[in-house]
Amino acid sequence: MGLRAAAFAFCLSASAALASPETDRLVDAMGIPALIAAFSMDGIANSHAINDGVLNGQGGAIWAETVSRLYDPARLEQEVRSSFAEALDDQIAAQALLFFESELGARIIDLEVQARNAMLNPELEAAAKASPAAQSEALTHFLEVRNLVDRNTDAALEAQVAFFAGIAATAPQAAPVPDSDAQRALIRVDTERWLRGYYALAQSPLNEDDVAIYTAFWDTEVATELDDALFAAFGTSYSTLSFGLGQAAGRLLPQNDL
Repeated sequence: MGLRAAAFAFCLSASAALASPETDRLVDAMGIPALIAAFSMDGIANSHAINDGVLNGQGGAIWAETVSRLYDPARLEQEVRSSFAEALDDQIAAQALLFFESELGARIIDLEVQARNAMLNPELEAAAKASPAAQSEALTHFLEVRNLVDRNTDAALEAQVAFFAGIAATAPQAAPVPDSDAQRALIRVDTERWLRGYYALAQSPLNEDDVAIYTAFWDTEVATELDDALFAAFGTSYSTLSFGLGQAAGRLLPQNDL
């Protein structure tokens, strides 16, 4: 994956709020700790491309240690629990738990975690993206109900801008931040292809009724507030994390020919 599109999954903000019992349970019920672990592995893998493409492969131990610290799953999980608690009302969390702690909800989350881990494998990712199910009307409707393509595109674009802003903060002589408007169309294509492949893989074991029930849940006021809280909590922190990566890359730039 290129610099214009970072990982499309959970990224976390630094919040001082403590997790409430309801939001804490919801974090677990939604499989967020396992998704964070996958996000961490994805981020570490993508960092090699940054090292090769930006640092001429000379990031060395300093870059590796910085990436490991920023993507530490235990740290990220603690942050997401607190930031999620700040972003989501306890009553909304309690109502969302009725679905995610149900038999169907738990099964869907298990499938989404399995699919997220599978997407770490480039061959499985390519196969998922190319599957006919990735273009199904039901999946298109699911993505539209949650506005996932645009929301994830915005998050990825903001993270990219933050990354280059981080470079500029520590290496003013570096190249200017790319034009975000010019990059948006490219990021959106990458984002939609990834989302279609991921959800096609996750939902393939479900029958039509299960998918319809899941989509209908996300079309409720409770789920809308839940999604708003997810993107509010994760979006800002994703940019913060990306800015930190950029700062680290900027500090290492003088060691290269860039």
